[in-house]
Amino acid sequence: MGSHARIRMLAHNLARTYRLRIFYLRPIDTKTRAAFDALDLPGGAEIVSYMDYTGQRPDYQRRLSKLAYFKTGEVIDFTAALESYLKERPAHAVIFEYLRIAYIADACPEGTLRILDMHDVMSARTVSLQRAGLKASISIDAPTEKEILSSFDGVLAISRADMAFIRNRFGLENGIYVPYSVETRARPVIGSGRRLVFIGGRSDPNITGLEWFLEQVWPLLGGAFQLDVVGTVCGAFTDGPDPRSWPGVVFHGPQEDLDAPLRDADIAINPVYVGGGLKIKCVDALAAGLPCVTTPEGAAGLDAAQEAGLTVARSRSEFAGAILRLAASPAHRRAAAVAAPGFVRDEFSPEAAHADLVAYLGEAGQDDFRPVSRTLPAIAARIRRAIARDSASVRSKD
Repeated sequence: MGSHARIRMLAHNLARTYRLRIFYLRPIDTKTRAAFDALDLPGGAEIVSYMDYTGQRPDYQRRLSKLAYFKTGEVIDFTAALESYLKERPAHAVIFEYLRIAYIADACPEGTLRILDMHDVMSARTVSLQRAGLKASISIDAPTEKEILSSFDGVLAISRADMAFIRNRFGLENGIYVPYSVETRARPVIGSGRRLVFIGGRSDPNITGLEWFLEQVWPLLGGAFQLDVVGTVCGAFTDGPDPRSWPGVVFHGPQEDLDAPLRDADIAINPVYVGGGLKIKCVDALAAGLPCVTTPEGAAGLDAAQEAGLTVARSRSEFAGAILRLAASPAHRRAAAVAAPGFVRDEFSPEAAHADLVAYLGEAGQDDFRPVSRTLPAIAARIRRAIARDSASVRSKD
């Protein structure tokens, strides 16, 4: 899942600068411990299970947890356990992953920075999915989401569009831009142009987007291509007594490492047309030097990438046409192999992606918390990104 990859990179970069502890809302068995160790987080990062602090008497003031939205999902033991843990081992800041556990922030004592990693504007995502006849895994209305977000010192927004939504629609000033981060890969070989790749988890937006592509676009390509589908999304097409299949489409299932499918492909596709946030699969493709054909929804938050290998298609004919043109032009694919990683380095490198969060934590008044050695690189990264955005704006006006 792209959200998992984002959390992993966020943890890596926080651990390079701060003393990072992960409070895990599950037991830690041998498999979990091995998986955590395999992350190889720097700086002596730790993982702690809430089970080590379970059974505590709740002694916190109920604020967020009193909201009707959390009534069916609240686990009081989670909040009581974190409260007990923070009394034993205080933290300057606590980042909560996903809106659904925001109520646990009631455990934070006065003076602790409370930060919510929202991933998407969930109320907007709920509406987007409902319009497509789909049910959101996290369903919420805008007034309730605004009330929850306003109770945090900071909220991490995955895209500039989400930042604008927080500021302009919700009227909040606590947004912090923290997109997905990824390392770029060199692309020394330009292939035949006939191999496509789609990578995704088993979510409704991925399933419906891929179904649309296979039913509406795939037949227009004339049987001259191979499509490699990677990730748990494959299960929606291969599980059960009557698996679906299309000539030329290979369902690979989940892969431990995405380097190989991205390296072997010539063109990436992202036909997802509902959802929200930032489409991480597009960023991964561009980081690998692949041209990527997507929808307006898939390109949300990636406007500048349209000059660096990202093509936006608004119909099935445009989608098929873009693939055919890229397949026929090694020069265009070679140009993307250079421009796309450059765009990703400027916007989504670990240093650029986490610069605003590092600056925020450094400005929060915690002298022993401020990452002095990171301050200048963070400022430099922010300046480079601002110049790039201004340049892109000038080009678009011209």
